[in-house]
Amino acid sequence: MLELTNAQRKVIEFILNHLDATGTPPTIREIANYFQWKSVGSAQDVIAALRKKGLLLSPMPGKSRQLVPSAAVLDGLFTQNLADNISSKKPKISHSKRKYFDKLNNSSVLPGFEDLLRVPMLGIVQAGDPHEAIENAGEFITFPSVARNSLRGGKVFALNIEGYSMLNVGFLPKDIILVETINTAQDRDIVVASLNNGEVTVKRFAQKGSALYKLALKNLQNKNPLPPALLVPENPDFESIPFGLEESDKLIGIVRSLYRKSVF
Repeated sequence: MLELTNAQRKVIEFILNHLDATGTPPTIREIANYFQWKSVGSAQDVIAALRKKGLLLSPMPGKSRQLVPSAAVLDGLFTQNLADNISSKKPKISHSKRKYFDKLNNSSVLPGFEDLLRVPMLGIVQAGDPHEAIENAGEFITFPSVARNSLRGGKVFALNIEGYSMLNVGFLPKDIILVETINTAQDRDIVVASLNNGEVTVKRFAQKGSALYKLALKNLQNKNPLPPALLVPENPDFESIPFGLEESDKLIGIVRSLYRKSVF
């Protein structure tokens, strides 16, 4: 069972009540002022603990009102915890607050945060040799709207990078990529592809006959038969991967954006 200190419980209650009353989350300074804490640092410590326990979404740089409840709150984990801490009667959630929760739970756009994109974090994708993606159901992450401009209408999700095969385009281990689910790609798109019955990798897509394909083909050891496409690394220490020769080869999506976890 999730355990909260008295201060953590009261701060979550205040955030929910502020959302109910104003439609937007409070700032950390507003929390400190409400509880008459001598420093903002006290509020920051409580917020950090709530993020660690998965009750608040990860923050974005330059945002003042970003104390957004996580999926754990929406799924009833926190309300059940309140019931255990306060009384045997489950606390009521007002109609306006439930409306906010329903919108948050069923949309990729955060209410009050229309400039952010909320997407599921599905796991890890190997950026070196292909590696099976590991799914972490229920985890979400936010991206700024600059990524929204390049989307074509497909579903979006986030993956963690491992390996150094895309080093020359700035992809490092533990980076987070935003992926749009599209089953076709243009030459030179950076794609997430599935190989060999489920193994997943991220590489640059090279269509047969293109300049990138011809260049990558020169360095490919096994050239027969010629594949319909190549998955080309952005690191000379790695070899291109033939793509399309097997029925199990398929494109999962196209990389639309990248972020370092350290900036959140």
